Amino acid sequence: MNAAADFPKPPVSPDVRGAGSRYAETIARLHGAGYKLLPLGDGPDGKKPLVANWPGARGCSVATCLGLMAKAGSQMYGIRLDGLVVVDCDTDNAATRDYVEQHFGLSPVMTRTSRGVHYWFRAGFYVPPPVRLPDISIDFKTGARSFVVGPDSVRPDNGQSYETAGAPLGFAARLPIFRATPPQWQPGSKRAEVGKRDRHLFRRGIELALVADSEAEVFEELCLLRDLECDNPESVSNAEIRAKARWAWRNRDRLYVWGGRNSTFATNRTATAALGVHKNGDSAALLYMVLNGMHGHRPGKLFTVVAQGLIDKGHLPLQSKSRIYRDVLVLVAVGLLQVVRRGRRSQKEPNVYRLCLPDRSEKGEV
Repeated sequence: MNAAADFPKPPVSPDVRGAGSRYAETIARLHGAGYKLLPLGDGPDGKKPLVANWPGARGCSVATCLGLMAKAGSQMYGIRLDGLVVVDCDTDNAATRDYVEQHFGLSPVMTRTSRGVHYWFRAGFYVPPPVRLPDISIDFKTGARSFVVGPDSVRPDNGQSYETAGAPLGFAARLPIFRATPPQWQPGSKRAEVGKRDRHLFRRGIELALVADSEAEVFEELCLLRDLECDNPESVSNAEIRAKARWAWRNRDRLYVWGGRNSTFATNRTATAALGVHKNGDSAALLYMVLNGMHGHRPGKLFTVVAQGLIDKGHLPLQSKSRIYRDVLVLVAVGLLQVVRRGRRSQKEPNVYRLCLPDRSEKGEV
């Protein structure tokens, strides 16, 4: 039995159901701004999605969202958080506000919830774990598999509305970037060994570039981290550190330094031209984008393509296995994917591939 069946929902009046109602107008406005919406309404608090397997589904249209809500007698909808971070403060007091402002900065876009406040940000490089301190309770919600209740929703159990407390939620590009500093190295922790220092310092440079005010500040902090966190730090010159700081800062300015799905990768025009002349190139282009995003940052990297894995991990949730394997053959045919080693079907061993460009693939298989 549905858990909501035993919990009576208040009747929804016709004026609330109408397209002119406040939450309906907000849904239409946010959909137009590019947000992925999710109709809610199941459960005693109305926060359970009305769409089955919603993480793998596309965002709902305004008509679908309002239609499912009306059918369930709901005034609740959610916003999916792909590329976004919501700081969910369950305690609404001066200590919590001071903590958020000191560690992350306050966003002008806020929604007042039944227990506290949501602060809206664009996703940055790092999201910290939940904060549990005396009089302070903060959660961080982010990613395509997360959502929060949208503004102007109305809870079924107490009739309370999720009111906009600051500036209204608009285009995501206008939100401030969420800036949280990753945990610092602690004395006694294992130092970066010779041979691993370069990668460690590049990663530290990225972290610093997201929170520093200048390239000079990145350089100064990175010099300190070299001395604290690396074995044999005297063999890493200031010139090397300066080059890493310059690289991190320039990529920050170009918006290349992001994290997870909220990141940028390049596609060679030769690849788009090759796919454009193939009859199944439109479908194969999606697979190529996924593979390029996963492996293109390391030229020559070897990998396998397991269709069920791409589906289960949410990379291609709406594609069938047969279509994915067909698209693999298309990418091989147009020269964007090279078979490095053929697997053995009898042992269910997959092929090994590498990304390449037409007429530039290395000849022969291993």
